[in-house]
Amino acid sequence: MEHGNPFMNMPEDNDLPPCEDESALREVLRSILDTLLQLPWLKTHAGGIFLVEPDRERLRLISEIGFSDAIKQSCAQVAFGHCLCGRVACSGETLHAGCVDHRHEIRYEGMGDHGHYVVPIRHEGQVLGVLVTYVEVGHARDPGEIRVLENFAGILAQIILAHRQRLDKALADLILSHSAHGVVITDRNKRIQWVNRAFERVSGYRLEEVLGKTPAILSSGRHDRLFYQEMWRRIDRDGHWQGEIWNRRKDGRVYPEFLNIVALRDERGEVLRYAGMFVDLSPIKAAEEKIHRLAYYDAVTGLPNLSLLNERLARTLAAGAAVVLAVLDLDHFRATNAALGRRTGDALLTEIGRRLKELAGEGMAARTGASEFVLMLPCRTPLGCLKDEAERLGQRLLEALQEPFEFEQHLLVPDASIGVAWNEGKELDGETLLRRAHLALAHCKAQARGHYLLHSAELQEAAEYRHFLHEAIAHAAERGELRLLYQPQLDREGQVTGAEALLRWEHPEKGLIPPDVFIPIAEERGAIIDIGRWVLEEGCRALGRWLNSAPFNVQAPRLAVNVSPHQLLSPVLIEDLRRLCQKDDRLTDCLEVEITETGIMESSDRALDRLAEIADLGLRIAIDDFGTGHSSLARLRHFPVQVLKIDRGFVSEMHLNPSDAALVKTIIDLAHTLGFEVVAEGVETAEQHAMLLDMGCNIFQGYHFSKPVSGEEFLEYARRRTDGPRKMVATP
Repeated sequence: MEHGNPFMNMPEDNDLPPCEDESALREVLRSILDTLLQLPWLKTHAGGIFLVEPDRERLRLISEIGFSDAIKQSCAQVAFGHCLCGRVACSGETLHAGCVDHRHEIRYEGMGDHGHYVVPIRHEGQVLGVLVTYVEVGHARDPGEIRVLENFAGILAQIILAHRQRLDKALADLILSHSAHGVVITDRNKRIQWVNRAFERVSGYRLEEVLGKTPAILSSGRHDRLFYQEMWRRIDRDGHWQGEIWNRRKDGRVYPEFLNIVALRDERGEVLRYAGMFVDLSPIKAAEEKIHRLAYYDAVTGLPNLSLLNERLARTLAAGAAVVLAVLDLDHFRATNAALGRRTGDALLTEIGRRLKELAGEGMAARTGASEFVLMLPCRTPLGCLKDEAERLGQRLLEALQEPFEFEQHLLVPDASIGVAWNEGKELDGETLLRRAHLALAHCKAQARGHYLLHSAELQEAAEYRHFLHEAIAHAAERGELRLLYQPQLDREGQVTGAEALLRWEHPEKGLIPPDVFIPIAEERGAIIDIGRWVLEEGCRALGRWLNSAPFNVQAPRLAVNVSPHQLLSPVLIEDLRRLCQKDDRLTDCLEVEITETGIMESSDRALDRLAEIADLGLRIAIDDFGTGHSSLARLRHFPVQVLKIDRGFVSEMHLNPSDAALVKTIIDLAHTLGFEVVAEGVETAEQHAMLLDMGCNIFQGYHFSKPVSGEEFLEYARRRTDGPRKMVATP
């Protein structure tokens, strides 16, 4: 046997296969039908070919694959116009049925739901037969599939026509010459006797160039001797073979094809010829490669995408390799796109990809997001030294990115923040390693934008703690973990005028959690609306008890309740305030809504509308932490505000810093000019209190007078201040 030759050791004969015998036709039709049924979308692998008997106006089943005995018996003959095949014989048009059962006019034992493509076998308008293939129930009609089936039907028409004409030469010329599939016919000694035009087009060889030669001239060298031995063993045993094979064109290019070899035998079973029919798979392979690139590669940079990175990372880690992983995110990328256009943004991404690919070496650089890249490096560094390797990688990335480049007269500097992680010899999966690098990146963006940050146990603990709070905060109110404390507010005479409600969260496992930690998490989680409602309701209940006890000299003691910007912009807040005031109309004169200066300025137009609605309810409005934002008293005069609270940061430093003292004095004077009452929070010393008194501050709040206390403790404090001397000193 000659190595690399798919047509070997074939018997010699000079006669073409006989077409007079219908068994030969049946064998050819069955072979083509078998090739057809290999199409992946014909999952049922069942079909048949019917021939028209014009004189009797009926179809006769001549070849089938996958038909049960019941089907073969019931469908052996089908009258024109009867059932699906008979209708197609009359109409000459392809028919698709997603599901046929009770609508099927021919019944047979064990019949169940199934679908069909039924295609007429035509030549020059004449229906010669019908091709029927089974499909799964619900299989949708597809024009592309129909074109393929009709192409095969055209080949079948040529074969049937040639058989009827009983012309051996016409079999080659009419059936195979115009086929879209390549055809080779050899004698039993593997000498080529005939090829069709498709063969010439695909291989590059003309008929006269290959006559008398063996198909070994097409051998690509990709298949070993065992491959061809097994192929011919099956041909000798089964009479046919089909599969994918690689051949070589005349110009030297290697291409894939799907090949079907049939042994054509005489009535005694002796092989007369071998016929090879093939389909060039190059377009299919090219389409598969395109799909692969679309699935695994980024279109802009050409780098692998997240899917391919995950696969490579999983294989690398499974092999036990040490890995250092860096996640890089471009800073200000959206601004670059907006200012300079998409082309400039794409040029920036491409340049980053090029630089990272140079650094990757045996590793992998990938683009995993709009402005995000990942660099994965397998390391031979000892596990205990991986942190040093991570440091070096972070530094190398920064250095690689610092070099500016020019694009269309724009000088671009690819600034980025970087998070780096490594597997530390632990059995980490790729998802965990990526998550660690992303965690380091997030902290880098928050704390050191434009630099790199390594993952650490502290970062991980902080992330896990934050995640815990993120989940727990949603249920804090219903589980009774929230409580309100009240910090007294006093006027210039030392009289208790009210209090500020301060929210506390005491978790049974984590203990007391500061508001500056959990409030932002509640806002992110979307739990702040429900928590804000609980604060209002709890505070108003306490205020109602105070009014009933009447321990105040003032007619309407106030309760200041902080409102989150998220809560302010929600229509739920107005509904809650209206409901509470309707329940107890005394609250209208006592309840004070506090919103931070920053919260107002971030959404001033919408905030103004909400504050106007609160004012319409008759409630007081206070601006908390004044001086920390970017507003001015002139802007605030357009808001329905009655009270300004000076931020504790200015109060705590004013006795040490003349600039802070001057700023506080200016705020108080201008606030009074505009008709605002001024509250100083964070008053902790007698010296601070004295200075604020001299500056004309109206209300004081802080540890100099009282720490935040419970509602009952606040009542007791107010009674002592009312009954005792009004000396402005801190209570024990």
